[in-house]
Amino acid sequence: MKPPWAPQASACTTAPRAIIAYLLLVFGLTWPIEIVLVRRYLPGSAAYTAILVIVMLIPALSALIVRLFVERQGFADAGLRLGRGRYYLVGWLLPVAFGIAAMGLAVLLRQAEFDPYMAELMVRIRLQYGSMTLPPFERMRLYFIIGSLTQVVVINIIPCFGEEFGWRGYLLMRLLPLGRARAMVLTGAIWGIWHAPIILQGHNYPQHPVLGVPLMIAFCILLGVLLGWLRLASGSVFAAAVGHASVNGPGSTTLAFLRSRNDLTVGLTGLLGQAVLLAFVVILWRSGVLAGRADEAGETPALPGRSGDDGDQGEDHA
Repeated sequence: MKPPWAPQASACTTAPRAIIAYLLLVFGLTWPIEIVLVRRYLPGSAAYTAILVIVMLIPALSALIVRLFVERQGFADAGLRLGRGRYYLVGWLLPVAFGIAAMGLAVLLRQAEFDPYMAELMVRIRLQYGSMTLPPFERMRLYFIIGSLTQVVVINIIPCFGEEFGWRGYLLMRLLPLGRARAMVLTGAIWGIWHAPIILQGHNYPQHPVLGVPLMIAFCILLGVLLGWLRLASGSVFAAAVGHASVNGPGSTTLAFLRSRNDLTVGLTGLLGQAVLLAFVVILWRSGVLAGRADEAGETPALPGRSGDDGDQGEDHA
């Protein structure tokens, strides 16, 4: 008898039951933590951040349990491989470009004011460090930019992998028989709903926590298409984790250069950021890389305008 972690012959024969088990686990473990514990701590505090990191690891834990003890089909389609290397670069830099574009739109449409001196961030830093002598502002700004592009992404990869192993490494793969586009949209919608309790407590949309819930669902659908494409095109869940980490890091730290902003419109999670993401999703759609089903030739969607088979290591979607 094969151990539960060994790949089995049939792929996804228990998908409906396993998907339900995954969703029960991921929501059942996450929502009580967010509802009971997170509201007790101030956003940005060490305890609040630690709880968020734990929550981000729950999708991976849920997928691990379902793969081992419900499906018993192993990890053949989990994307635990390096895959096509160029998609790591794409996943790292695209969110940065999206964040800059969203920032430009916010200033152009007068939804925020450009602040090269990062006044709001500097006030928080000075409150945190009190009378401690700080480096000159120009050096701090340079450290901030370089750090957000490098260290912040690296630090975020582990918790972001926790989410991606569950959402794009498991659920997306089980929904692929619906077609790539439908699977990405449905995965993103479920992922957005999963965020609801913490959004209602002011996360991402502190000015509009109730309106933030549908906005977060829309954001997760659009971002889910990008991350799903990275997952399938690269053949690796790690590339999706890099993309997610870059969204949470440098893609979002562009907000530090804006003041007097409205959280409904500004930033990647706001309407202007979502417009930028939507434009990219439309490009993916028109290029045809989102077309196809899981049972078609095992090809992965490549970069728009390029063939899916360019000599790199791909992945079958059985």
